[in-house]
Amino acid sequence: MDRRAFMMTGAWLSTAAVGLPWLTQAVAAPGTLALVDTSLGDGRAFARDAARRGSSIFDISLESGADIGMLWHTTLAPRLAVAPGFVVGLARASDYFVLGQLALRSGRMAEHQCERCTGLHAPVAFLLGPSAGRGRLA
Repeated sequence: MDRRAFMMTGAWLSTAAVGLPWLTQAVAAPGTLALVDTSLGDGRAFARDAARRGSSIFDISLESGADIGMLWHTTLAPRLAVAPGFVVGLARASDYFVLGQLALRSGRMAEHQCERCTGLHAPVAFLLGPSAGRGRLA
């Protein structure tokens, strides 16, 4: 990540708790799954906060070797089929695009919130959750 993208990401994430209350609320919901690219700005801090609030954390950084498509098919979709819940995260736009396509096409998930920061390497903060009638944030 270049210095400019790092600074923009860090500044954006430092205000996320205040500027994106839905993110904090979703992380605290029971059974929430958090996908975090720990190589992005404050990704590690976000992961620690999500873990402290009881979310299951999945590191999707390039360094972890995670493949978002494989993670969806082998872990997330089966878990959400048994116990519908929220998927909240901080990811690269490319990972969010793939995850969004898989989740939305499942018919069980809907995009509830999404905030994109500007810039080439900027993160996407997102909330995917059960489709209408399957639960929502209060």
